[in-house]
Amino acid sequence: MYQTTEIKKDIFWTGVNDRRTHLFENYWPLPKGVAYNSYVILDEKIAVIDTVERSRMEDYLDKLENILQGRKIDYLIINHMEPDHCATMAEVILRHPEVKVVCNAKTVTMIRNFFNFDIESRVQLVKEGGRHQSFVVDNEDIVR
Repeated sequence: MYQTTEIKKDIFWTGVNDRRTHLFENYWPLPKGVAYNSYVILDEKIAVIDTVERSRMEDYLDKLENILQGRKIDYLIINHMEPDHCATMAEVILRHPEVKVVCNAKTVTMIRNFFNFDIESRVQLVKEGGRHQSFVVDNEDIVR
């Protein structure tokens, strides 16, 4: 019913395949469609990495809830703000109001421009911290 792929124990691909889209950004042909990738990590804390494009939201949310089995999402990690990575973010937050959004300061600005939820109360900012590492900083660094 819900096609998810367990990549490794407790790490799942929850993305969706879109066979209806024939052009990427209305330019490049997609003869086999496109996949919107999202992942769930089930551990002591639960993290969702990216969401999917809005036209596939219902399928995505069904898959997500099937994997979560009633558990709450602790972190929603947004890699970047293109719609195929984050368009269903607001619906995930509506269903999981406790979630912290992990992103960088520029992403916070974009979230404010595209969505109507309170990002300040739930953001965990990430900055580059040197070679092969990054770290979460406190919310005082949010660009206003």
